[in-house]
Amino acid sequence: MKKYAGIIIDQAHPSIDRIFHYSIPEKIADKIGIGYRVVVPFGRYNSRVEGYVMQLDEVIQVPLDKIKPIYRVLDTSPAILPQNIPIIRWMVDEYHCMTIEAIRCFVPPGVRSNMGKKYKKVVYLQVRDRVDKCIAEIKNRSSYMAAILEYLKHRDGQDMDKIALATSAPPSSFKNLEKRGWIRIEEKEVYRDPWDGEHLPSTPFAFELTEEQKYAVDTIMDSLKTDTHATFLLHGVTGSGKTEVYIRTVDEVLKKGKQAIVLVPEISLTPQTVKRFKDRFGDRVAVLHSRLSEGERYDEWRKIIRGEASIAVGARSAVFAPFSDLGTIIIDEAHDDSYKSDLRPKYNALDVAKKRCQLERAVLILGSATPSLEEYYSAINGEIELVELTHRVDKSSLPHVEIIDMRQELIRGNRSMLSVDLYEGIDTILRRKEQAILLLNRRGYANFISCRECGWVAQCKRCAVSLTYHATERRLKCHYCGDQYTYPHTCPNCNSRYIKQFGVGTQRLETQLLRYFPQARIARMDMDTTSKKNSHQRILSSFGKREYDILLGTQMIAKGLDFPNVTLVGVIAADASLNLPEYTSAERTFQLITQVAGRAGRGDKKGRVIVQTYEPDHYAIECATRHDYKGFYNYEIGIRRRFSYPPFVHIVKILLTNIEENVLIGNVKELEYWIKDQIDKNPVLREGLVHIGAYPAPISRIKGKYRWQILIKIRNEKCFLYAYHGLIDIMLECYNMSDDTISIDFNPTSLL
Repeated sequence: MKKYAGIIIDQAHPSIDRIFHYSIPEKIADKIGIGYRVVVPFGRYNSRVEGYVMQLDEVIQVPLDKIKPIYRVLDTSPAILPQNIPIIRWMVDEYHCMTIEAIRCFVPPGVRSNMGKKYKKVVYLQVRDRVDKCIAEIKNRSSYMAAILEYLKHRDGQDMDKIALATSAPPSSFKNLEKRGWIRIEEKEVYRDPWDGEHLPSTPFAFELTEEQKYAVDTIMDSLKTDTHATFLLHGVTGSGKTEVYIRTVDEVLKKGKQAIVLVPEISLTPQTVKRFKDRFGDRVAVLHSRLSEGERYDEWRKIIRGEASIAVGARSAVFAPFSDLGTIIIDEAHDDSYKSDLRPKYNALDVAKKRCQLERAVLILGSATPSLEEYYSAINGEIELVELTHRVDKSSLPHVEIIDMRQELIRGNRSMLSVDLYEGIDTILRRKEQAILLLNRRGYANFISCRECGWVAQCKRCAVSLTYHATERRLKCHYCGDQYTYPHTCPNCNSRYIKQFGVGTQRLETQLLRYFPQARIARMDMDTTSKKNSHQRILSSFGKREYDILLGTQMIAKGLDFPNVTLVGVIAADASLNLPEYTSAERTFQLITQVAGRAGRGDKKGRVIVQTYEPDHYAIECATRHDYKGFYNYEIGIRRRFSYPPFVHIVKILLTNIEENVLIGNVKELEYWIKDQIDKNPVLREGLVHIGAYPAPISRIKGKYRWQILIKIRNEKCFLYAYHGLIDIMLECYNMSDDTISIDFNPTSLL
């Protein structure tokens, strides 16, 4: 019998980021285990705090007079599955985070805040054999009580709130009937349902797979049958039926008695993906993402823990779904940057999925029409297995893509946001009762406002960025810190009234479209219109029912959506992301155009794509318009090799921030010299070092703090791992800086 429990205290502070041992009283010995939440005395004053049991020991190297007993166990089942403890420890090492930060990834907020279970009162009729007599007896005294009995006579065992709504009966009527013994009221636990009570039965597969799909499924099945870990890159053109491959794979996993996790990059994709899986697997599907309420996430998590759900579908955090016998993790649109967390711990869902599948002998599937260069490089070098779908499921051709040089439009006198071709294309689909998707990856009405007399630009007081004008609220907003400002009618610098809005955003495009096409029904989908709960689902559902003609939005509409009546896709500013100071800017531009182009022509009608750009000759745009992934890959991989960027090097980004710029620069320079000195002393690091340098961050100030970064490029895996787990640990020990002033990111997705 284990006598002692090693516990991590549920408080995020570096000084207590270690195991504390407690004795296990006999009365709770049979109620405790690894992963359970407990209440323990902690600190000098024995404050009651919560913690997680991470290990059980018979012997410990701690004086017995220092050992305190556990007060109580909080749950009847573990909050963390024992098989998840190794992945938690791996995250602590991999992301240099505290243990409790990794634990919290696996435990939803509803558990930590002791979110209560939800109950409803169900009413049962107790006098069925004489209900008519009871109604006659009571109706002269209380019409409400009679109405309740009449209702239950035809529909017994109903929700009390539902009966009250139908009969207008007050609570006292139910209580009086219960006192008479004519009804019985029971409390039953119910799940909070994020899908509004829509429970779907599972349905059989409706169609045959293509030969390419069959090959993909059979290839994956070979690994599933042998219970061996494997990673597959499923590279399929848009419309090639990757989702159907996922569904068939999950079906095989469930037949083996195992479970599956399906990740999508955008919450906007969750409704369509959930529907596809619910159509096939019914209520065995749980949904996990950040837009659910705390109670809904808690209930979906409990459905998984209790074995009532075998499939978890959701965004990044769903990778932590508490399955005990995982068969597969599927990551759709695996190239997307949103799988990387910006908050501590700065985990990448792809890396967590790889490690989890490795530890649990599960199959990992990375699906994309535009894989990241790193993943495709790994695939063609044999590190992971490449499976390709080169044709659309109905053998239809990919949509025709036209490039519009907006410089020529200006020469012709067209200063509109729409080229002549796109204007005519929209007019055509409206007359044909078809639909269009328009992508403009900038929200708001105008990118900035400026004084035309003195050149003043409205900037955020806390961030080194211009403010975006939002016409609906007539406010200026900072998209980095969230601050808002009133719109100035005169220049605060020179008092001029020549204030003008420059640049374009989704609000401005919507206004212009309504002016050109007043009959058009337009749905705008960006951060401003999707902030409310279930807003993604409502907009996409309405568009799917053809209640809108045009879906206008930012990048959230570019991936994964499947609407057969969409025959036109327009890209308004294709080169918007090309000029960002990022080594991935060309790759992101190619991916975005290719993905949104794939939304056209997915039904029986041919699709057309119009790409508006001021850089029509750029290789990323040219390759995207040809749907030529391999052509883009070959060109871009040569640039990455020549200038030493991933996958040929690893990057460590050390970001430092401070409200005092001079103090920050001094700290950065001191740290840079210290790191260089450490590298010079170590032959392994010295051999692998490609570059180290300190620079102001491209966005030099956010939320009132100045930003500088040290970038380190390291050539090979051995050197990188040494820097990863050696040099950085030493640095954190030597430099006593708070989390607010230093942030370390390994292989960052952004250098901004």
